[in-house]
Order: sequence, then C-alpha cells, then structure tokens
Amino acid sequence: MVESYVLGLSDPDEREEMRKLAREYPELETEFDEVERVIQQLLFEEAVLPPATLRHRTLQPLDWADTNTEKEGKKPNYTFINIAPNQNQYITVHRVWKWIFIAAFLLFKACLFLAIYFYFKYRQVEDRQEEREKIRKEQMQLAPQTRAAQGF
Repeated sequence: MVESYVLGLSDPDEREEMRKLAREYPELETEFDEVERVIQQLLFEEAVLPPATLRHRTLQPLDWADTNTEKEGKKPNYTFINIAPNQNQYITVHRVWKWIFIAAFLLFKACLFLAIYFYFKYRQVEDRQEEREKIRKEQMQLAPQTRAAQGF
C-alpha cells in the first residue's frame, strides 16, 4: 500500500487512510521518503540512456530546409505557413488608387441617395395620378346624374 501511495496509484480512500496514518505515526513519513528514494534509485539503475547524437539534434535550432522530401521523389505531408512574411511579399498599390477608391465610394453613395430620392418622388407622382383618376371617375359618374337632375 505504501508503494502505491508513493507512486500515486492508490484510490482516494486509500490515500485518505494513508494520510491519517501518517499523522498518527510520524515514522510512516520516513518510510514514504525511503520507498520513494529506493524507487528512484531503481529507475535510474535500469534507465536506458538516449543516443549521444540525440542531444546534438535536440539542442540545435530547427532547420526545416533539410526536411524537403521532394528531392527524393516523395511529396511532403506538410504545408509551410509563413507567419511573418517579408515586406517584399506584399502587393503594393500606388497612392492614387486610394483616392480613386474614395471617389468611387462617394459616387456610389451619391447615386444610391439619388436613386432612393427619385424612387420616392416617382411614388408621389403615381399616388397623385391615382387620386386624380379617382376624382375624374367620380366626376364622370356624377355628371350624368346632375344632367338628369337639371333636365337635359
């Protein structure tokens, strides 16, 4: 139980029981330390050392240029994304285009305003014509009645 507690493999109930026992018996703390030291010693004795070249490869800066597999006839399975592109990779546009764009934008706004304005004016004219047509029809209907009333 002590080994599983030291390795962190015990369940929560066992851990709580070991903590209670460690409070009651201070010798148990020294046993924990001793078991931890023995386990660590065994791990270091049985450890397999990595190859010496691994240290050199790990510590050298990453150089992605040597991973180009296209030379060997294989297609790479990665894509490079340039996070900080050089300034010469941007498309440059002459300053005049800025003013041309602003003028075109303002012209578009003016045309839009005029289109809306004339649309409402057209609607007003149509409404007036409809009212005049109604009045004329009413007058045409009233005209025969008034002539009959006058005796024509």
